[in-house]
Amino acid sequence: MKKLFIVLTVSFVTATNCFSQNNGYIAISLGSSKPIGDFASNDPNKAASGYAKSGAIFDVSFGFKLGKNLGIAALLRGQANPTDAQAYADQISKQNPGVSGTVESKNWSIAGYMGGAYGSFPITEKLSFESKVLIGFLSATSPEMTVNLIGPGGTAWAKQNSATSSTFAYMLSTGFKFDVAKRVCMLANIDYLGANPEFSNVTTTASNGTMSKTTFSQSFGTVNIGVGVGFRL
Repeated sequence: MKKLFIVLTVSFVTATNCFSQNNGYIAISLGSSKPIGDFASNDPNKAASGYAKSGAIFDVSFGFKLGKNLGIAALLRGQANPTDAQAYADQISKQNPGVSGTVESKNWSIAGYMGGAYGSFPITEKLSFESKVLIGFLSATSPEMTVNLIGPGGTAWAKQNSATSSTFAYMLSTGFKFDVAKRVCMLANIDYLGANPEFSNVTTTASNGTMSKTTFSQSFGTVNIGVGVGFRL
């Protein structure tokens, strides 16, 4: 009986120590999203200009170590970036002297899931450096946009409907994790998200009764900063 008690005690301590190791986390994060490159451009001479402005992200993330430092990660992301409608309206007025324009526009938005490799490297007992390389699929939605013009010939308007496209995406992420309690951690991350969705048969209608359909690609590039709270595994 004594031998059995010792075996059970050793087994329990070993299992407890194994579980108490910093094996990973499940977390929720919020943050800001800054567009770069073509996505942020408001150059009217570039067909790929996205007129995107800084927006917000929401993440549900998972990281689990399969060894001492390396493991797997997964991410669910929602992201919205407003459009710079004023810049678009100013350029219309500049290109058409005597015509003033106003633009009403909704957000660029994406939602999807990604997975890949995860690395966690301890700096202190509670602080660790985190990195991820993820790939996956996103559903991207282009903004609905209405342009209103007022000029010597009267008024006119044109409306481009929103469209949705599924696309491959990738993410490079780095940051820190700080263990604040036995089961709670805080996260701080910075990442780059890249994608290139193609929007097909996007409908544009105008006040003169015409309707057209176009297909275009939009390069997505955003640098995102997020902070969150997680449950330690």
